[in-house]
Amino acid sequence: MSASLRVLCIVSFAFALGACGRTMLYANLDEQQANQVQGALLAAGIDADKRPADNKKGWSVEVGKHDFPLAMQLLEARGLPSAPFESMGMVFKKEGFVSSPLEERARYLYAIAQELEHTLEQIDGVVKARVHIALPEPDPVGDKQTSASASVVIIQDAGSELADRETDIKAIVTDAVEGLENVNKVTVKFFARSESDAVHALAQPSTATPQGRLGPVPVAAAVGVPAVVGGIVLALWAWFGARRRTGLVARDSETRRG
Repeated sequence: MSASLRVLCIVSFAFALGACGRTMLYANLDEQQANQVQGALLAAGIDADKRPADNKKGWSVEVGKHDFPLAMQLLEARGLPSAPFESMGMVFKKEGFVSSPLEERARYLYAIAQELEHTLEQIDGVVKARVHIALPEPDPVGDKQTSASASVVIIQDAGSELADRETDIKAIVTDAVEGLENVNKVTVKFFARSESDAVHALAQPSTATPQGRLGPVPVAAAVGVPAVVGGIVLALWAWFGARRRTGLVARDSETRRG
């Protein structure tokens, strides 16, 4: 093999190895978050690996460098990774010194909001829910108590329409907050999370089988451009090696005849 061809093969092989690099999307996720992220990416045809984080705390998710921009757009549109859920027991776990009444009240409101957000996010089409509760201090001398109120922000999928669930959402919040007796004191606002054209194309029915799984895709997309380039380089290397061996055999035969 000539020196120029050897250089070409080495450069091409180095390019293929460089293109095969992986990059980390997120680290320090709990296992449920990592599973959600990996599942969403795999369902969209993006190769994703879940592995224990380097610091042994939680999990990390990696994708190919060429998939990084689209993967981030997809996860942003899906509201992933989801925020870690803190239950009432986690918020009020016994540790440290005695908290002041103000701290206890703030933690109570936070815990109620967390529980409500977690419940609302189980509704199909809800990407993210935020709940803000206004609970007035009780008046020890007055006979008239100010009613509590709440505001709810729902981020929904681009293709969902949850406005007709407003009454149900108000009922859930009203029944969960002590002192919130008037359903009209709950405000619910809906917002749709937009998706880029590239992310939206991943969810088109034409890319899925009747069972909802991704159907056949081009070899370059399934195997990856780096693997294709690497295969071409190896094939060229084998071809040139075979030609060289053939030439050596021919020269050896001529020498023997001579």
